[in-house]
Amino acid sequence: MPRGGGIPRRPGPGDERESERGLRGLVGSGSSQVSVGAALRARDAARPSEAQLADADENLVIVRRNWTPREELPRR
Repeated sequence: MPRGGGIPRRPGPGDERESERGLRGLVGSGSSQVSVGAALRARDAARPSEAQLADADENLVIVRRNWTPREELPRR
C-alpha cells in the first residue's frame, strides 16, 4: 500500500522490466538441461495425492485481498 493510504499505484514500465529480468534469471537463456521424459516424470511426481487433496479441501482457508468474511474464521 502506498504511503498515505491512497490507491495502490499500477506497475510502471520499469517494474515490468525488473520482473522480466528476474524471470529470465529463473528460466535461463539456453536450452533445458533436463530431457522431456525427465520433465514429465517430475511433473507427475509433484502431483498431490488423493489424501493431500482431501486434506486441503477440508483445512485450506482462502483469504482474498481486501475481502472480509461475513462470519468469524475458525481459530486453530
